[in-house]
Amino acid sequence: MGPDFQLPETGLPERYLAGVNTSKTAPASELVASVNLTQWWRSFRDPRLVSLVEQSIAANPDIAIALARLQQARAQQFIAIGAALPKGELSAGAAYGTGTDNTRARVGDTLHSAANTTGYNHIDEAGGFDAAWELDIFGKLRREIEASHLDALAAAKARDAVLVSVIANVARAYIELRGFQAQAAVTRSNIESARRRLEFVQDRFNQGLTNELDVTLAQRQLAAFEAGLGPLTGQVQSSRYVIAALLGQYPETLAKELRADGPAPRFPAKVPTGLPVSLLQRRADIQQAEFEIGAATARMGSAIADLFPRVAVTGAVGGQGGPRAATGTPITFIGGIGPALYWPVLDFGTLDARIEVADYRAREALLRYKANVLGAVQEVDQAIAAYNAEQSRLDSLSRARGAALDAVRLSTERYERGLTDFLNVLDAERQRFEIEAQYEISRRIAGVQLVALYKALGGGWEHYQAVPPIRLPEPAIAAAARESNGLRPISTDPGLSQAQP
Repeated sequence: MGPDFQLPETGLPERYLAGVNTSKTAPASELVASVNLTQWWRSFRDPRLVSLVEQSIAANPDIAIALARLQQARAQQFIAIGAALPKGELSAGAAYGTGTDNTRARVGDTLHSAANTTGYNHIDEAGGFDAAWELDIFGKLRREIEASHLDALAAAKARDAVLVSVIANVARAYIELRGFQAQAAVTRSNIESARRRLEFVQDRFNQGLTNELDVTLAQRQLAAFEAGLGPLTGQVQSSRYVIAALLGQYPETLAKELRADGPAPRFPAKVPTGLPVSLLQRRADIQQAEFEIGAATARMGSAIADLFPRVAVTGAVGGQGGPRAATGTPITFIGGIGPALYWPVLDFGTLDARIEVADYRAREALLRYKANVLGAVQEVDQAIAAYNAEQSRLDSLSRARGAALDAVRLSTERYERGLTDFLNVLDAERQRFEIEAQYEISRRIAGVQLVALYKALGGGWEHYQAVPPIRLPEPAIAAAARESNGLRPISTDPGLSQAQP
């Protein structure tokens, strides 16, 4: 009963609005030629980043929560399959009572006793086995099995989406850590340069070659550079805390590993974005929404099947007996088999309302799927545009940094020869510091934008193989459910399956 699931048309564009520019800011030795999107974090060629990502996969709390939800969905499959299989129940009981045949039958009723005996001070004993098997004539149970199976696949994709997010957050926090460390290193270098400049001017002032104003200006420059070091140190510590939390650790336990400064990760020369249609196969959140549509559609069929009769085959065997006065009474064997029928003929519209609710839930899942596809293409386009813009800015700052170094050298030479005043030297050094700081900031932002692009492309979840597959039983009724609903066979392991309905 009910409609069969069909993947809706998305009308994806043929290509992205912008293409990723080739990086021109870093030397060829620092560029990585190709990127494997299944392990894109390795394209930065930073062993420490790879180690942190592996640790986060193993210990991140959000991944553990998503895994617990996946195991719940897998267990629900057992419940759905068990509902379609025969059920049996054992019962036994005994009671001691007094009274006549008319009164003691009330005691026997509580023990499923049907025998009548006479006398007083007697014992009734009863036991048996009851069985029932609902015949899924209209496919209600098959639809429930189908829905639970797709729920498990959706939970697996939800876990994969969490994994992609955690990996991206670790990479982003690490790039920010290295970027803040690089900014702090530039600041310390400029502090040392300003300190040497102050000593040089102080010596010239002591020799009567300059005035007190130059010394004051040099002191101001040094204090201004020193003032910028404190906030950067705090940002470095904050990035370490973020990484520790993503790894499921306290900052103190990770302090040694991240204490030393390190080089900034290298950018790849080219990022393979592929086509928009590839997002349907790569992004876990889109696949999750797709499975949710299938599960909601199956539950609509289950609700429709409630309009029709439910037929079951029931059977029971048992025995009953007990001593009568001083003589024993043999056990009476009881048995029976036959059909059972349940058909709600008067429900005042309740079943119709349930069908309507299931229909709206399926529509909601469909709209959520379309919104996810639209948002995925938008995220990739925005990430490409932001990364290209930052790469262009980084290229311009690279040229400006070289010019700033030349300006400092020329102004210093002219000042030492008495051809210009000290203000020009200080201005050249200040501008060099600002350009170097902006260069490191731009490099950090470009790395963050690149991580955002990798996350938008949806790669990374394929690398996760930590969850052992659970092989669920595959009775004939489950296979028949998929065949009747037009679904291609999919693996019973929702954690590793990539097949689509």
